[in-house]
Amino acid sequence: MTAALQESESLRVVIIDDTADLRELMRMALVRGGMQVVGEAGDGAAGIEAVRNGNPDVVLLDLSMPVMDGLEALPAIRELAPDARIIVLSGFGANQMSERALELGADAYLQKGASLGRILDYIRDVVSGSPLRVVADATDSRPALVAPGQASEATARPIAAVRAAAPDTVALAPYGILEVTAEPPYRVVAANPAALDLLESVPRPNAPLASFAPTLATTLAHNRLGGDLTFETHVGPRSTHVSLRHAGDSLLLFLQPTADEVATLRTAIATTAHEIRGPVSVLRAIAETLSEQRTTSPEDGERMLASIVRQARMLEGISADLITASAIQRGTLLVEPRTVDPFDVIAGVVGDRYADTVTIQVIDPRPVAADPLRLEQMLGNLLANAHKYGRPPVNVLVRASNDHEHFVCIDVSDSGFGVPVEFRPHLFREFSRASGTASAGTGLGLHVVRTLAQAQGGSVMYSSGPSGGATFSITLPAG
Repeated sequence: MTAALQESESLRVVIIDDTADLRELMRMALVRGGMQVVGEAGDGAAGIEAVRNGNPDVVLLDLSMPVMDGLEALPAIRELAPDARIIVLSGFGANQMSERALELGADAYLQKGASLGRILDYIRDVVSGSPLRVVADATDSRPALVAPGQASEATARPIAAVRAAAPDTVALAPYGILEVTAEPPYRVVAANPAALDLLESVPRPNAPLASFAPTLATTLAHNRLGGDLTFETHVGPRSTHVSLRHAGDSLLLFLQPTADEVATLRTAIATTAHEIRGPVSVLRAIAETLSEQRTTSPEDGERMLASIVRQARMLEGISADLITASAIQRGTLLVEPRTVDPFDVIAGVVGDRYADTVTIQVIDPRPVAADPLRLEQMLGNLLANAHKYGRPPVNVLVRASNDHEHFVCIDVSDSGFGVPVEFRPHLFREFSRASGTASAGTGLGLHVVRTLAQAQGGSVMYSSGPSGGATFSITLPAG
């Protein structure tokens, strides 16, 4: 890299992260730091195009994103921008995921949670070639920044020693995470403590999967070519639910005993914490921006205020689902149906959160008998899922029920890839998440939607949309 590019004023940056508000804050910080933001994207596939068009010097790449995650996008980004500095962003722990990102072509790793000022300093250090510092998140004892070549203890030592490694999100996950090579004999790359507890014996690095988990190896051989999927097999003495995810040259296996309710609860707690941390990180970054810079332009102030409202609503939605799920378990769920115009509720939810990506069409103008706050919660969950797991455009259609003349249907359809066939029977179960989403979503949203629909005398169902996306249909009595 030339000396000119080592000056921050010359740096061209592409930001790839699925949280729009975080992208906005980072863009503001980068521009104020004298850098140019030449592209933004919310998933790996769009990020590749942004890099192709932007010719960046620096790429800030999130690991956990819909459509295509950062690990999948990394090789293509490295090929398109061989001289750029690729800095990976993630809420995952630094021990395993950072090493995998560095192997795939990243130059450095930045764990989300560091302040925007520290991120700017870190970018300058990476570009200039200065010795990289490990900067800790003030709310977390774990390292926030990992430099190239700084292999974690967990990956540098034998796999049996993972138990003694410094804690991180992967190491503390209540479900087993086992990484193996993508081709037979599926040699072990890494395993977290929960995976080690499930295995018949503790593997050594590079050991063939069949040498310590023969049943799992055989099942994997029959299933690995089917893309990301879920299946059940025996790991050690226990029947285990396995989620298989392809990640570059590796396969990630998420393992959970099928009858382990405590493990399910722990998983729910871990994933809920992950969901909460995203909005909290944005709110914290806004507070830091406002405190460090005494004055802001009216436009920036309005954008930050809008971000605060959006992130607060996300936290409100998560807490509402948790409270509702608790009421369902206790048998104290309360709904108060009355005559409601569904268009008014839909327009309110869409206008507040999704005005640019959702269209509304009303074929049947009849009111429905529903609790307006509960209907808003249901629609909010379905629209959030459509944006998290599907693709825009998203359409909300109000129509007459095909099966019952005294019922009205509200269809929420996206233009994504739909729900995998093998996961559809589990869609509305409590704490269920499809393969590849072990670190995204609480697993409560659809369970809450179904229960609320039934409590109001209605139902909810899934179908494939006309363009292949997902369609969720809420059916409620006409008012």
